[in-house]
Amino acid sequence: MDLRAYFDRIGYKEGGSDTERLFRVHRRHIMSIPFENIDVYNGKTVSVESEAVFEKLVVKKRGGYCFEMNCLLADALSAMGFEVYGVLARVSMGPGGFGPHLHRMNIAVAGGKRYICDVGFGGDCFVEPLLFETGLEQRVHGCTYRIVKGGAVQYSVQILKDGQYADMLGFDDIPALNGDFGVSNFYTNCNPDSGFRHFVMINLFTENGRISMLNEQLTVRSGGETIRKYLTRDELPGTLEKYFGISEPVDDRLWEGRKEAGGFE
Repeated sequence: MDLRAYFDRIGYKEGGSDTERLFRVHRRHIMSIPFENIDVYNGKTVSVESEAVFEKLVVKKRGGYCFEMNCLLADALSAMGFEVYGVLARVSMGPGGFGPHLHRMNIAVAGGKRYICDVGFGGDCFVEPLLFETGLEQRVHGCTYRIVKGGAVQYSVQILKDGQYADMLGFDDIPALNGDFGVSNFYTNCNPDSGFRHFVMINLFTENGRISMLNEQLTVRSGGETIRKYLTRDELPGTLEKYFGISEPVDDRLWEGRKEAGGFE
């Protein structure tokens, strides 16, 4: 892996303890490379092999989703000298429990402690690694998380919402093989029931908030303020470039049956 090119892509500079390095590279990655599923929405085949991921996310300066984003992070951490492995995770479906294994996370070791690293979950993703310690409340970028053990999964990452903890991601602490990620990615990429084939989803964290898109709706969160804008067809390319650095066109079916109404709320 070309670490220098990766560091340049995310604006990372080496230095400090291993724990500081881990936190800084995680934070720089998630604030520099957007979570996005445009290729899936456009009907393209997405490879999660290391070389293809590096070419897309670093060389071509695109974004990606969990199987791409966390593959790149794991490769970088390994090249930086960290002990790291990937695990398959289940996304919480709310009261319906957890879904199938359709998410990738990483577990890395720094300073003799294990951390859960995830730069590819999107909206409520933790900007910095979570210490892999059950029951500990961890405040990260305006959100509070904890890890609990037991239930339908071995471990659950929970997020505090409206005064109560809710499951977010469930996983077993078992290293997955690259082939395991390939199988799960095939469903996400190619199955007609995959939500990634029906919705455009983009997310990029900033120092004091995040910017996201769901189909034609742009949401900018900064500090305690939230602004939403419904984009027109003509506004979409410029918005993707301005906020996310993406020049990839989006399939025209995005506009089927939708009223193109610009303006902020």
